[in-house]
Amino acid sequence: MSRWSILLLTALVWLLSSASSARAQVPPLPAKPPQLGTTEEIPKAQFAEEKDTKPAPPPANAINGPLPAPSGPPEPFGSRLFTGNFSRTRQDGLNPEYVVMPGDRVQVNTWGAFESSNVYLVDAQGNVFLPNVGPIQVAGTKNSELTLKVKTGLNRVYARNFEVYTNLLSAKPVAVFVTGGVTRPGRYAGVPSDSVLFFLEQAGGIDPRLGSYRSLTVLRGDQKLADIDLYDFLLHGTLPSLQFKDGDTVLVNPRGQIIEMRGDVSLPATLEFKAGAVSGVDALAVVPGAARATQVTIEGVRDGVPISRTLSVAGFKTFALRDGDSITLRGDGRAGTILVRLEGEFNGPSVLAVRRGARLVDVLNYVSVDPVLANPKAVHVRRSSVAKAQKTAIDDALFRLERSALLALSASQGEANIRVREAELTQKFVERARLIQPLGRVVTARANQQRNVVLEAEDVIVIPARTNVVRVGGEVMMTQAVMFRPSATAEDYITDSGGYTDRSDRGRVIVIRANAEIAVGDTDLPVYPGDEILVPPKVDTKLLQNAVDVTQIIYQIAVSAAVVVAIL
Repeated sequence: MSRWSILLLTALVWLLSSASSARAQVPPLPAKPPQLGTTEEIPKAQFAEEKDTKPAPPPANAINGPLPAPSGPPEPFGSRLFTGNFSRTRQDGLNPEYVVMPGDRVQVNTWGAFESSNVYLVDAQGNVFLPNVGPIQVAGTKNSELTLKVKTGLNRVYARNFEVYTNLLSAKPVAVFVTGGVTRPGRYAGVPSDSVLFFLEQAGGIDPRLGSYRSLTVLRGDQKLADIDLYDFLLHGTLPSLQFKDGDTVLVNPRGQIIEMRGDVSLPATLEFKAGAVSGVDALAVVPGAARATQVTIEGVRDGVPISRTLSVAGFKTFALRDGDSITLRGDGRAGTILVRLEGEFNGPSVLAVRRGARLVDVLNYVSVDPVLANPKAVHVRRSSVAKAQKTAIDDALFRLERSALLALSASQGEANIRVREAELTQKFVERARLIQPLGRVVTARANQQRNVVLEAEDVIVIPARTNVVRVGGEVMMTQAVMFRPSATAEDYITDSGGYTDRSDRGRVIVIRANAEIAVGDTDLPVYPGDEILVPPKVDTKLLQNAVDVTQIIYQIAVSAAVVVAIL
């Protein structure tokens, strides 16, 4: 390896080490985990009750846990209006309510006493000129009334015995100014019946820093045609129907007072309100809170002093809000019941709703099992919070191992090459190990008696099935299940599986009991029905400088996830 390669590797590992100062330390794996001391069958009726003291419930108005950290202001309510939909679907100006204007093209067909078929342009005076009839005023007439208007004009010359059919072929394009709080103020082309949303989208939509969604004005010269509130369209589907003329102006007025809504709401958004008093009920009318929201935290400024208050949803509805307030809705209320799942051999439903604070044995007393099929003594719990803690401990240990391998110093070129190879092996091991997900198993039996432990939400109560099988895995020639033999040891079952691989740590085994207990020791450990024997790999201290750390991680993963990860 060249000197530049060594310098580059040193720089990379220095950057990695600079991020490790805040990492928590993980305690080393115990030399000898607790081992199962007896195999006596424990009938269900003999479960012992542990007299644990229940924790006192939190105060009704307590705030449980920190508020979520804001990740920037949420998008304005209504900003998704301007995503290209209106500019892609233009009006053709031929709807029945369209009012004919100079420059439009009208097809007139007549038959009977007067026959004609031609296309006429509405002139600057608003007339169409028909031969032998003269001018007929059509400007200002609705498209739906155009046929009657032309027929009335023909009646001046032909009293009867003719029919008329008209068709408005095209509307004269118009150019409309869009200005104020928009992204790209300018002059944009359309047809008279295009909606105000079409022209706003042509201008890039409303600028969330400057423009108002609640106050837009359409002007024709000095005359105000309409005041528009886009919240009326967003919430109620109402939008003024306008017919634009060339030179009209759409003015987006300055933004009003804003309030941020976060947390357990239907959609986090920045809300805008018109001048005047605003209360919580007004905010919830725009963005409703989720059904599980029970508390509301208001952060803002009053008289130059920052404030922070937490109210119930009912109290929030009457609370006076101010410009710049940040509202967070949270579901801090605790339900009186929790859900636990059953897994394994049992009769009945697999999901149970139990009261908060319910205990394991109390719940098991309501679970029907067949004692011939189920193994009551092996009942244990899988808990998500334990699995999360195990995963964190393994990830921290892997981070320290990777850092140590990359920071290893070398005294010579040859030693540097060895360290690079060692770092590559370590990184491959770390990549595989990070994919392992711990099971979060909790041993709930002590001295062969089930303890009446308090259950947590989402706990899984595992009731294993009775089995006469012993599973063998890890560094053996064949991973398989072997029939239990009372006199057989772990060594015998390993032999039945083809023996050790060349990478195995001969003479060492990890035995995972059916009740989730772990035994680590020599191959003369007792083995019982339903156990799983794992043979760990041997880590060569000559190959890896951090062999002890690797071994500890291998055992951590095996204990928490029942999986053996090899270094090679």
